[in-house]
Amino acid sequence: MDQTLKLGKWGNSNAIRLPKALLDKVGIAPSDKEVEVTVTSESLVIKPKKEKSHLEQMFNGYDTSQPYPFEIVDKGKPVGNELI
Repeated sequence: MDQTLKLGKWGNSNAIRLPKALLDKVGIAPSDKEVEVTVTSESLVIKPKKEKSHLEQMFNGYDTSQPYPFEIVDKGKPVGNELI
């Protein structure tokens, strides 16, 4: 769905009006307050901003390239026959 849209003024900024059909196609609702915008070499990519789950928020900034620090985790002593 390629469209040509007009660039207009909105205060001191420029603005583009996005048709509802276009927003519906990518899952952006008129009630959504924010979108994610990524700038590439010659384009703007506009995506719906998805709320991060509680688990994603807890691990925000966690460096998965680093090994897990097992030495700092207290696993406790064996309780039953775990070592047999």
